[in-house]
Amino acid sequence: MAEKGSVQSLDRAFDIMEELCRAKDGLPIHMLTERTGLHKSTVHRLLSSMAARGYVRKDEESGRYRMTTKLYALSGQVVENLDLVQIARRPMEALCHRVHETVHLVVPEGTDIVYVHKVDAEQGAIRMFSRIGMRRPMYCTGVGKAMMACMSDEEVDHIWENSNIQAYTPHTIVTRERLQNVLDAVRKRDCAFDNEENELGVRCIAAAIRDYSGKVCGALSISAPLIRMSDSYLAQLKPALIETRDQIARGMGWMGQE
Repeated sequence: MAEKGSVQSLDRAFDIMEELCRAKDGLPIHMLTERTGLHKSTVHRLLSSMAARGYVRKDEESGRYRMTTKLYALSGQVVENLDLVQIARRPMEALCHRVHETVHLVVPEGTDIVYVHKVDAEQGAIRMFSRIGMRRPMYCTGVGKAMMACMSDEEVDHIWENSNIQAYTPHTIVTRERLQNVLDAVRKRDCAFDNEENELGVRCIAAAIRDYSGKVCGALSISAPLIRMSDSYLAQLKPALIETRDQIARGMGWMGQE
């Protein structure tokens, strides 16, 4: 049923399109009428318009209507035009203004993470050694662990086995068993911490970003000096981080929890 303020003909066309997308072998008009609750003449008129635009075709032998690949082609163009940095820029700036701490955006690349955007608070922020384009191993960063927690054990094993495992600080995780325990905890709380594992004197809280397919496409973090990044402060930062992460993920086409 069309919602208040919507265009009825568009809602009806989308109802038909969604039914056809779900039907592996297509559907005849009488079944579309039953499933959508629309009058047969309305269904026929909308199908004719959709067929004229190349979105639907009719099998003359069976009388069934099927979706063409045109919709798939259009969706591919949308996906190709999604730009994580472009989508994340304003939400990151708003987050930085809200918490007054450094905000990072990274993407996965092989066994590493790559910094693709950074917003520094104007006052009171630490000056980290991070820079756009810099790479770090995935296993020793908060953003990396946030993304790894969304992966299968096989994917995590592959990253671990192909990384040059070393202690960048006395706090760096250097055993697979400890990493597994940490990832299990990350999955439960939907965020990861970096407890001076990558850089001494710095803690961060991070969350993975999913795209339209549910796949991890990046991660967002808030970093602050150890002296004020207490457990209670991390808890205060988490809602703003998750809210911003979800905003960016929706911009990437993510539709909800897995």
